[in-house]
Amino acid sequence: MRKTGLFFIGLLLIVELFSNGSFAQEYARWYLPEGAKARLGKGTLSDVKFSPDGTQLAVATSIGVWVYDARTGAEIALLNKHPKNVRTVAFSPDGKILATGGRSRDGAIQLWDTTIGTHLSTMAKGTGSVEMLAFSEDGKTLASVGWDRGILFYVWDIDTGHEVSHFVGQQDSINELALAVSPNLRFVASASRNRMFIWDTQTETLKHTIEGDEDLAWALAFSPDSKTLIGGFTTIRLWDVKTGSQMSRLDGHTRKVDALTFSPDGKTLASGDSSGDIRLWNIAAGGDQLTLPRLLGSIRGKRLSDSRTLTEHKRPIEALAFTADGTTLVSASRDSTIRLWNVDTGKSHLMTEGHIEAIKSLGFLEDGKTLASGSFDCTLQLWNTESEDQQLIPVKYRWFAFGFAFSQDGKTVAIGSVGKNIRLWNVDTKDFFATFKTAHKGFIDALAFSPDDKTLASGSRGGTIELWDVPNQRRMAILQGHTDEIRALTFSPDGKTVATAAKGEAIIVLWDTIDIGRKKVLLGEHTTEIGALTFSPDGRTIVSGHRDGGIYSWDVTTGKHLSTFIGHAGSVTALTFSPDGKTIANGSTNGSIRLWDASAYTLIRDPLIGHVGPVNELTFSPDSDTLSSGGSDGTILVWDLKNIMEKNR
Repeated sequence: MRKTGLFFIGLLLIVELFSNGSFAQEYARWYLPEGAKARLGKGTLSDVKFSPDGTQLAVATSIGVWVYDARTGAEIALLNKHPKNVRTVAFSPDGKILATGGRSRDGAIQLWDTTIGTHLSTMAKGTGSVEMLAFSEDGKTLASVGWDRGILFYVWDIDTGHEVSHFVGQQDSINELALAVSPNLRFVASASRNRMFIWDTQTETLKHTIEGDEDLAWALAFSPDSKTLIGGFTTIRLWDVKTGSQMSRLDGHTRKVDALTFSPDGKTLASGDSSGDIRLWNIAAGGDQLTLPRLLGSIRGKRLSDSRTLTEHKRPIEALAFTADGTTLVSASRDSTIRLWNVDTGKSHLMTEGHIEAIKSLGFLEDGKTLASGSFDCTLQLWNTESEDQQLIPVKYRWFAFGFAFSQDGKTVAIGSVGKNIRLWNVDTKDFFATFKTAHKGFIDALAFSPDDKTLASGSRGGTIELWDVPNQRRMAILQGHTDEIRALTFSPDGKTVATAAKGEAIIVLWDTIDIGRKKVLLGEHTTEIGALTFSPDGRTIVSGHRDGGIYSWDVTTGKHLSTFIGHAGSVTALTFSPDGKTIANGSTNGSIRLWDASAYTLIRDPLIGHVGPVNELTFSPDSDTLSSGGSDGTILVWDLKNIMEKNR
């Protein structure tokens, strides 16, 4: 074993030593924000890279970089020096330095010493986002590529951290940051709608513009010799970098290609698409001519050597990478898993799971100790707050989930997605048992069960609300009163009222679920669009959170505006009362959480800071001592409110 990575390996030995005890899940407590006692989920991932010796895997996520042992899948370290929203990672050729790139004006590139596990330096201050990183062959310089109304290419000196050179390529738009830099750092490729661009970094000029009749590429990659550019949409095309001419095309994918990578010897191309399909292509060269590429096999469906079906990813492939010897391929998917594949046999094994997309639902089940969450990637997660056991439940569902709702007993999950259907999932049988065919227009992204689980309310981007009789699986009513997307939907504690708010509107509509069709409209002066609603535990008060940061309370019976909470900053995205009625918590687009005295309408303490991006969901434990928050960063933070409140006194 080389000296490279000794610090990470030392940490690994500690993890393995205690792998049979409570320390096995200790990574859930690594580098927590002040006041938090656990983190569930590992963040939305965007890039993966093997260390040069193949022993470690670095995974770029919204909360930092996770380093894993590539053999066991054990968590070795979490590197989350600001900026946490890491987009890309790169190991130096000798493996002694790990570079991370993200989005921060304070320094978008971080350098880490892998031999002792320490942060070395921060670079790229004021340069905007970094989407790709590549070391020079000698490891002395680092190239970064980003986009901000143009291609941003920089070269940095590793020892000094100073800029060596840079250029800006004018480009108005880009296909989901379809970027690539050649291994020799000579060329940068980018794509915009039906055009592709090849930039010469040495002459700082546009070398080629390639046009097509359709989108040419949403993923790009250069061959190891920097002579060939690969671009993938549904068809994969190969271009000669020198001439800009198309050399060949690869047909086989039926969905958009999201990830491309070459094996280090340049003979194999791996491509992954939005359905989870991974394909291997033989890109062998005869002399100076590229031979016709040949499909070696589809990892998703069949082994390369026979017809045995393999375990497949259920969601889009986010990133692919080969080991230095080309024998192993790693795939990272939005289905929350990372898998390792033997390139020769097609055999795979699960390396790790737990990376999750944006949290769309969060709540305690009726046992008071199980926290349930639903993610945009259609993954369910159950967390026992006493034993601290985590259970990830992937749902066999083709599309992303825009709305989730858990029944109080935890047995049923309502899922809203693309189309007009709501599907009910049984947690015990792990299958769908009912489909509600709605009259909604647009995605169904707001769902809520009544407190007795007998009624389900749904709201869509078309502005309508529908009430469903769950036991009898029939629609009770279609409620019309909004003109745009339903942004907030919640039941009163007695289940007799549903409160809703919509995009572009400053009104709250209270719908009577007994006398269906009867409604009450609450309208306050000088209020803006509402993003969140919550009832007080006694049902007498409803609180609304607004786009301009305003928080208001209303008398449910009279409709009178009671008070205004002063001191919030940022658009309100989540809102909830504690079960004892003493505290209101709100989340915002900037990731902060504020706690309010519900009777005095005043802030209790400074904001809780921990999420990278908007807070989508908030829920208190039944005893009001714990607050859980779910964010668009794919993590759930569990806050120790009892301890926080005591420190604040």
